[in-house]
Amino acid sequence: MTSTPENRSQRPWRWMLTLVLLLGVAAGWLLSRQQPAPEASSPQARTRPQAPGEDAPPALAAAPTPPAAQPAGGSEPAPPIIDEILVEKPEVCSGEDNLITIRAHTPDGNDAHLHYTVGDGTGQRIPLRVWRNDADGSYELPKVTVFTKNNVSVTVPVPPYKVKDCEPERLVHVLSRRMPNAEDDFEFFARLLDRPVKPGQPAPKPFVPVRYVWSFDDSATETTTSPVVAHTLLGSNGADSMYTQHLIRVDVFDASGHKVTGRSSLQLLNTSFENFDKKGIVTLLAAGTPRFPVLDPDGVVRQTFRLYHRFRGPVRLTKVTTIRAFRGTDEGPPPPEQVDVASLPISEVPEGQGSEVKVSFDTNAEPEVFAITYSLEGLSADGHPARGTFSVMRPPPKPTKENSTRISDPALLAKVKRARELLKQEYVTDEDILRLDREGKFADLKIDSSQNPSSTVAPASGTSTGRLRGSGSGR
Repeated sequence: MTSTPENRSQRPWRWMLTLVLLLGVAAGWLLSRQQPAPEASSPQARTRPQAPGEDAPPALAAAPTPPAAQPAGGSEPAPPIIDEILVEKPEVCSGEDNLITIRAHTPDGNDAHLHYTVGDGTGQRIPLRVWRNDADGSYELPKVTVFTKNNVSVTVPVPPYKVKDCEPERLVHVLSRRMPNAEDDFEFFARLLDRPVKPGQPAPKPFVPVRYVWSFDDSATETTTSPVVAHTLLGSNGADSMYTQHLIRVDVFDASGHKVTGRSSLQLLNTSFENFDKKGIVTLLAAGTPRFPVLDPDGVVRQTFRLYHRFRGPVRLTKVTTIRAFRGTDEGPPPPEQVDVASLPISEVPEGQGSEVKVSFDTNAEPEVFAITYSLEGLSADGHPARGTFSVMRPPPKPTKENSTRISDPALLAKVKRARELLKQEYVTDEDILRLDREGKFADLKIDSSQNPSSTVAPASGTSTGRLRGSGSGR
């Protein structure tokens, strides 16, 4: 069809009109993207008292979650929605803990990334302590913040409860630390603190602990006669969330049956989930027995490693490589040597507890080798790559006068001697001394600052075994 002058003159207007319509649609879409979700903009926090003595509230039915609607590429996820905040007790004494439990979800399916803070504490269930101001009796309840992916968060105040003008006779603080050479093993320590005696007040009644009953989430209790316990925190949701949530409780009893209780919350980053979420890699983990390498009389280090993972289904090993690290010389250590090996005694790592494999390192046959690292590659049941490593190492040399430095601190020297007596070992490590100290085994030591130090400390050897400490003629 031949265009007339009139037809050609109308074309620019039609084109401009189409452009304006397209720009209007785009602008409307952008404005709609900037509007906050109705639920997320005003999260609701509700208070429901728990039954007396109840650590965790009864499980509630999860709030309906809309179908996952992942945001467009590059945009931030939607803020979390706080469904409920449960407060254990409507009133407490100053310094008495009150368990705060948070229920939340996300509208866009990012629940696996949820993590929580209440004031300075972290976790989904936090025993919160609030103290009254001595001057005017005032106090301030902290805020609850719930985070999701990329740390997008929402913050609301803790529902109000009353902090009375009274204080418990004593408190139990539960401290924790991750054990060395372990991913899931933790040590917990219960520390009793008596209320400070103020003028005109009676001193707290004496309390001598004889028994500690520990509770970890939903597992069976453990009883100890010392304030220290070791426990493995696996977490029932370890495969499906960026953080695992744990509530630790200890009931401390004296000989008359009187009890004081302490609680602590742990919110742990799940590195296995993080590796899969960010890299698509299934992480193979290893736990060694014994925890630190021990040199047998024949010069061989023998360890059993439990290989496991937190993914669904078994992982089939496809490649195993050993990497030898050499001891240094005056010119520095030579580069590591990497050699492919056919396999380990196992070819598959099942879901759950995994499988055990025994390895050895003959230090006499390989005098220049410092450590042998096993690098593992494999495939999960649904085809995801799996990676992991573990190492068997040469223990540090036994301390001698030539390779060690004398202990000059009389208190440390007395602890070393007591530790050797209690453990019936020629040498003890920093780990041994720390554990015995927390168990109160050195409480009655009388330090003579005039005694002549006769003990030495082994030099750090680069292994994770800790320093060896001993005393006697060999030092």
